Amino acid sequence: MCYHRSCFWFLASLLAAIGFEGAVSANDYVLTVGGGYEPAGNQASLEANVLFFQQVVKERFASTAQNHVYFADGVDAQEDLQVMLPKPAAASPAIELLESVFALDKPKLSYRNHEVPNVRGPISPKSIRSGLDEIRERLTEGDRLIVYVTAHGGPASGKDSMNTSITCWRKQPISMKTFTGWLDKLPSNIPVVLVMAQCYCGGFANSIFEGGEPNNGLASAVRVGFFAQRFDLPAAGCRPDIENDEEYSSYFWGSFMGRSRTGKQAEGVDCDQNGRISLAEAHAFAVRASQTIDIPLKSSDILLRHYSRIGGYESTRIKDSPSSDDRADSELGLEYFTGTLQDVANLGTPVERLTLESLAKQLELSMALSVTEVFQQNLAQGQVFQESRMGTRRRGPGGPGGQAGRGGRNSRMRTLQKEIVESWPDLSDPVQWPYLDWLQGQEGDSILGELKQLPSFEAYAKGQADRQTSRDKAAAAESRDVRFKRLVHTMESIVLARNLPRMATPEVVERFQAMTALESTYLGP
Repeated sequence: MCYHRSCFWFLASLLAAIGFEGAVSANDYVLTVGGGYEPAGNQASLEANVLFFQQVVKERFASTAQNHVYFADGVDAQEDLQVMLPKPAAASPAIELLESVFALDKPKLSYRNHEVPNVRGPISPKSIRSGLDEIRERLTEGDRLIVYVTAHGGPASGKDSMNTSITCWRKQPISMKTFTGWLDKLPSNIPVVLVMAQCYCGGFANSIFEGGEPNNGLASAVRVGFFAQRFDLPAAGCRPDIENDEEYSSYFWGSFMGRSRTGKQAEGVDCDQNGRISLAEAHAFAVRASQTIDIPLKSSDILLRHYSRIGGYESTRIKDSPSSDDRADSELGLEYFTGTLQDVANLGTPVERLTLESLAKQLELSMALSVTEVFQQNLAQGQVFQESRMGTRRRGPGGPGGQAGRGGRNSRMRTLQKEIVESWPDLSDPVQWPYLDWLQGQEGDSILGELKQLPSFEAYAKGQADRQTSRDKAAAAESRDVRFKRLVHTMESIVLARNLPRMATPEVVERFQAMTALESTYLGP
């Protein structure tokens, strides 16, 4: 049976009950903001994200949906997109080894004009604001605005750490507060959905407040957002190749298509088994399935952290949120972090329960583990991750504590390069390697054997292997650390939601209900 938050008529009645008219979306207006700030920062993966999303709009939105697309330099015919050229196969194993030793096996980059169709203009503050103004003139009661951003982002530069930005073409920024000010000019009965995958995008979760400032109170309109990353961290993605789509929006939009941008199957997304995918389910799938450095969040998570708290627990506190006092918490009847991981999961929605169970399985944690033990393991894993990062920086020829890793590697490479050129002077010019017959066939295999017998080759090969092992360990530690953070974030949101009615005004509680209802709507009619 469908969970009530995902039910169409529950959404309609709830939003109507709190004075939010037009609960049923008559039409979707979509604003797509994609691309980088200059050719060298406008990677092919950003173009691929926009192309994939255009396919999502075409196949999953209502046929009346209008997509206003702004990308990179717009309609300019200049080369603005960075792409990775296919790596040509080495002419022989001997040449392949030589390319590695002389560091000539790195990917080659090239540039071309982007191929995003139906682009209205560049990503610039002026054009994006004009696009929003144009949409505003067309909006009518019951419409919905969806904003998708796949671009670069910057951290906050002032005192407000949440005032992060979208980095537009020619490095023009659009700050969270500026963008929120534009949204404030939209009709208050128009729900807004943000899906953002730029670095530091979590700052835009504050768009739920008037002008992006919590002290101003909640905005008059119901807005929700799904963000790839927190306000204080860079996000995954932005690659010159398109074969790797490990980034938030590929999982989010792929949930509705049944596959990611590169074709990986999206399975187990429909957690309530009602035959449709909600926005909340798509977000939860990205949290569960993505193999990235991201710690995704929703704007409703930010509301909870401003207006609610957990008994005897300070970790969710942010500026201007309620402080915690054990006696006051007890008097208010607040939930504490007690019991087992399963106990916490049972307090949440089906989407939240599935998220906790999936993350616990990935971390090899029993759902019967106490909450205290979960937090202890989380802290321990954070320490392991930090030590692994330090290890990769310290690692040199003698391992940790030796010469700096990069310097040691370069020294070994230079020594081996010198030995190779001294033994085979013709190899001093890499351009000639493909034309040297004695590097091909059986003779080439013989040369390969001789290369491996050079005095410094063993040290070089061991250094390469050690570096790869160190990178793999650091990546595994980071992946585990990120999953713990996702797990703890979900646990916090579950208990904060339980405590919200005991902490906040009825108006705030109603807004939270309206936001979670909007988060649980679908694409299409």
